[in-house]
Amino acid sequence: IGILALVLCSCSGQPASLPWDLPAISSWEHQGGLVFIHTESSLYSLPCSPIEMEVADPTYRWVQDGAAPRLFSVTKEGHLLLQHFQAGDSGKYSCTISYMKHGVPVSQTFHYSIFGYHVLGGLDIVLLFHSKLCEDNWTKRFLWGLQDKLRQLEIKQRCKLQLTATSCFPSFNNPSDEFIIQVHLEVSLFGPHWDEHCNSQDMQTVTDCYHKTVRHNL
Repeated sequence: IGILALVLCSCSGQPASLPWDLPAISSWEHQGGLVFIHTESSLYSLPCSPIEMEVADPTYRWVQDGAAPRLFSVTKEGHLLLQHFQAGDSGKYSCTISYMKHGVPVSQTFHYSIFGYHVLGGLDIVLLFHSKLCEDNWTKRFLWGLQDKLRQLEIKQRCKLQLTATSCFPSFNNPSDEFIIQVHLEVSLFGPHWDEHCNSQDMQTVTDCYHKTVRHNL
């Protein structure tokens, strides 16, 4: 077939593109699929390609479609590192891997749809404090101190505590001299660094660690 192609080319006098000729540049687009990341995850590593590619001296470029350009944290292997992922970080991401093949520039782009999710569940807590005062200024100072203690507890327990409501009213036992400060809290089991011991590429290991972490935090 190759000889016949050469003969036809010489007879017609027109240049021909031989079957083994390579284009000046090759590029492909791939749909990488859906990626779900739990909000507040300490670190999520997303590879550029869903399959392992053995190419020489590749370069990687990550972008978030439709978002303002920003500098991403990318490993030398091209993995996108997402730290403390928030729901607002959800969107369409693309990674382009560029390399040379037989002296020709080649690029492949992989598209991902990344969604942040949150597992519902937690605790609703009511704290009752006895007080001799029920003044706004004093109550505010007390709540500031309480929130500082709660931040320390968040770090220790890897939970997330949200103060939702407060009230002050006379106690039933001694309504003239004693008051009750009532504080409502919402407690999430997924605070900062809740999954720091769960980083693994093995899904079963991650799932087991996830369940143990939830039980521990609860």
